[in-house]
Amino acid sequence: MSPEGLTAGRGSRRRSAHGTAGLPLPEPQFPLADSRGHIVAHADLGSADWRVPLENEGRQDADPEQFGGDVDRYSLMAAHGWLPLRYAGTLLARPWTVVDRIRRALLSRGWRG
Repeated sequence: MSPEGLTAGRGSRRRSAHGTAGLPLPEPQFPLADSRGHIVAHADLGSADWRVPLENEGRQDADPEQFGGDVDRYSLMAAHGWLPLRYAGTLLARPWTVVDRIRRALLSRGWRG
């Protein structure tokens, strides 16, 4: 996988980087459900199979109101059995670190690659 796969853009390029790295392909704006099937949040990227949503943090997330809402949303995700992974631009500049962390989280959830 080239570094551009994780850093150059959003959407399909970032998703294809997962496939190139041998990771399961996540869905954009993925709805996260509780044990009863009720949607409790949406993630930037995610998959119901492994319950590891991926969140990209940008400048807009530093706004105090946005930050508070995000903290509550991440807590809600975790309370319903999801393991959210959050990434900001500085980490996305190190794509192999991102891939390694995603792979480790997936393995902790039963994925065997």
